[in-house]
Formats: sequence, C-alpha cells, structure tokens
Amino acid sequence: MGRHGGSVQRGRTTVAALAAGLLVVLGVGGWQAWERFGPAADPVAAKAGCVDPTDVTVTTTAAMREPLEAVARTADPGCWRFTVTAEAATVTARRFETSAADAPAVWVPDSAPLAREVAATSDGVRVGEVLASTPVLLAVPKGLKAPRPVTWSATLVAEDSRMPDPTTSTVGSLTLMEGFGEIDALPGDRRAGALARIGGMLSRVVPEESLLTSHAGQSDSAIFPTTEQQVHRAKVAGLTVHRASSTTPALEYATVTSDRSPNGASDALVAAATSAAGQKILRDAGFRTRTDSSPVVEGAPPAAALAGAASAAQAKAAEQMWAAIAKPTRLLNIIDTSGSMRAPAGGGASRIEVATAASSGANQLLADHNSVGLWTFSTRQRGRIDWTEVQPVRPLGQGDQRSRLAFSLGNLPTRLGGDTGLYDTVDAGYAAMVKGYDADAVNLMVLFTDGVNDDTSGGLSLAQLRTRLAKAADPKRPVTVLLIGMGGVDAKALGPIARAVPTAGGGGAAVFTVDRPQDIADVYVTMLLRRLPKG
Repeated sequence: MGRHGGSVQRGRTTVAALAAGLLVVLGVGGWQAWERFGPAADPVAAKAGCVDPTDVTVTTTAAMREPLEAVARTADPGCWRFTVTAEAATVTARRFETSAADAPAVWVPDSAPLAREVAATSDGVRVGEVLASTPVLLAVPKGLKAPRPVTWSATLVAEDSRMPDPTTSTVGSLTLMEGFGEIDALPGDRRAGALARIGGMLSRVVPEESLLTSHAGQSDSAIFPTTEQQVHRAKVAGLTVHRASSTTPALEYATVTSDRSPNGASDALVAAATSAAGQKILRDAGFRTRTDSSPVVEGAPPAAALAGAASAAQAKAAEQMWAAIAKPTRLLNIIDTSGSMRAPAGGGASRIEVATAASSGANQLLADHNSVGLWTFSTRQRGRIDWTEVQPVRPLGQGDQRSRLAFSLGNLPTRLGGDTGLYDTVDAGYAAMVKGYDADAVNLMVLFTDGVNDDTSGGLSLAQLRTRLAKAADPKRPVTVLLIGMGGVDAKALGPIARAVPTAGGGGAAVFTVDRPQDIADVYVTMLLRRLPKG
C-alpha cells in the first residue's frame, strides 16, 4: 500500500462524481477521469527496491491524457507511481483555488494563463515549463465556406457555426475572447450590428467532443474552432483548416505543481516530456513541441504566426461577456407614444420608428429563454391611466410571443397621441417588475421617451414618485432601469428620475441620450450584453 504524496491517493485512483460550480453566472462544469486496466496499462511502477511508493495523480485535459500517460511511462522511476486522469482545466483550477483535498499532485492544463492565474491566487502553487502547444484554427467541412475574411468575430456570428462551451473549453474561451476583442474594435454602427447577432450563439454551443464527430461533415455540418492537434487526431476526410486573418491563439500545456507534490515527481515527468523520446510522443500525437514547432496538418500556420498567450484580464473580460449573454434577461420595454414621437429622430426616421426598431433588434438578439414584454405610455390611454400593457412579459420561446411583439411594435406608429405621463408610468412599470421578479434573470426595464414629465391629467410629482419607488423596492429583487432620451431630451432632464430608482441589492438606473438610430442600437445592445447600468 502506497503512502500519500500531496493530494495523491493510495492504490488505484478512485473516480468520484463532482459537480463543478458555474463560472460567473453561466456554465456547466464537469470532469472525466479514466483508468487503464490490464498489466500493460497499469500506472507507471516505482523502481525496483522501492518499498513504499507514492501514488502520484497527474491531471490534464482529454486531448493530452493519452500522450502524457505514454510520456509518464518513460519517466525515471523514482519511488512513485503516476496515474494520469483528465478533466476540463477550469474544473481542476477550482480544485486548486478551493484547496480541495482531491487537487492533483501535478497538473498539466491546456491554458498557461489559467495556470498562472491559479498560481497567483493559490498558496504554494507554481507554474513550470510549457511542454507542448497547439494553435486554435477554424475547421471547415467539405461543402461549407469559411467567412471572408476569416475572423473570430465572423465565426461567432455565423449561422452555420458551432462553438464549444467557453466555460469548460479553452478553445471556446479563446475564440470568444478574440472574437469580442475584434468586435469591440469596430466602428460604433458595425459594432452594434455584430453584437446584435451574438445572441444566437447560445443555440450553437455544443460539447467540444461532438465537434469532430457530429459537425465535421457528418450528421450536422458546421464550421467550428478547434485545435490543430484535434484535427490531426480525428483525420476527417474533406476537412480543411483556416487561420484567422487577425490572430491565431494557441493552447499551451504548462506544468503546475504545489507544495504538496511529492519531491522529484514533477521534475521526472517534465524531464521525460522534454527528452527526445517524450518530444516524439507529443509530436506524434499532433502537438507542437519545443524541438519541432512546425505545422502538423496542412493549412496550419507556421510558428511565427502564432499569438502570444492572452492576459488574465482579457480572459476575464471574455468570461464576463459570456456570462452577460448567457444569463436570462427579463425585459420590459416601455415606449413613449405621445404625439411628439412623430417628429424626426435623425437619419430620416421618426422617433417612434427608431424606438420600435431598437426594441425589435433586442427581440432578435435575445434567445428563447429570455422574457420580453411591451408597454406604451402617453396621457389618458385608459381614462386617467397613462400606460397600457400591450404584451405581458413572457418567454420569447413560449408560443408566438416573438410574433406578437413584432406585430404590436409594427402598429405603434398608428397609436400616437397625448402628452408624456412619465412619472406615473415609471412608477407602474417599476412596481410590475418587482412584483414579477425572476431571481434567475437580469430584471431590466427600458423606457424610451422624447420628453420630460408632462401629465396634463395630474399624476405623480417627482417627490411622490421617489417615495413610491422606495416603497416598492425590495433589496432581494433588484431592478435596473434604463432611460433612453430621444429628440433633444438631455441627461439633466432624465437624471432626477434615474436618481429616484432604488439601488439596494444591485438595482439602479442609467440614462442614455441619442440622436441617430445607430446610436440607440449601440446603446441597447451594449446594455443588454455588458449590463452597464448599475445605478
């Protein structure tokens, strides 16, 4: 029976099911570990004469498990036995960050930045040498075409694309990071258009292992990001790879050890991986190595074209962006239908046309699991009541909610009249959002108006509005309010309303003013995806 070494286990490694927490607000994490059975596949044995060998668990990703296991068999046999397991790098990272008892003795993730981040936040964790790498490329099955030019942003929004879950796949997170970086660099109107198409990406996220088994020209052809090593291993006929015209990121496999790692075990594994025999094993498996960094598959770029590792800040920004996209939104759009909304907003469109176009764009952006409703407001819409519920807040995927919203928005230009009953509407809308609060979603009220409060039928004063909002607020049910001023309404005019919205629990309000249709599109999409309004 072997003694414990760091977080290692006695005898054969026991595989236990573990639920990994969500990254930020989205994501499913999971892990898989494999044991090899039979005399020829036993963990690397300790050298003869070692009475009490230590069982050393080495964890890597699925793509590296078999090659690393082969490398471990060539390691200098000290007084230990290596067992190589595999799981997503994000899951192992969580083990180190939480000082879990089952954190491996040696970790070889496919992300050097993630390894460095873990080392920076975990006591006694050290990052060693990079053993191998493989570039991330765009795979295109026969019969499909790559975007022109090939960019990661175009890949994100392409309807015939698939992407691995960025919360568990380094390929997915790198693609997301590079794609968002390209989109952020676009001019305002093009940026808004690209962001507006990202919402559909949710329906195109698939398990990474299915990319080369189901989407590479088999049952459901699609273009997708993958690694050179995976393409080499799969050997799918008719599949070509393309490098992005902007940046080609790479997965880097670095060694990570902690103070609990058995003395000498990690060094022996690294020595085996960097030896001539180890380098050949890794190269034959499709990885680029220190001794041979040339392309492994036809069409892959030379080593000089590969980008350096991303920073932790870049990775975090992509993670937050994905969380914002993936977390459901419960959205109430409230549109001013007073008579002045007939006036031009700029670019040849009326204010009501710009507002309805922006609302329609949001409905197209959001996936089916999001809920959207529509109100209108102007004075005396129903007796002394200034607002009307046109469509209740319901999931976009429920029944014909999308078509109902589209029909109602299309009819708004025919329903204009009256003055601006703003305070009463903000009060009623906020109360409705708190009452129908969804704890699993971002609860958002967006109000378009071209005027200040002008309620000829009476209604609330600003002081009364402030009192009523404070009474309706619930810190456990925070609501964000976005006020979009049109037609010359400035932030100074809408600011007092925004400041009246309670901020307890993370709610609050923000004001944007716009003059052109593209300005509204950019603000709307930015708000939905980046969740900028924080009070």
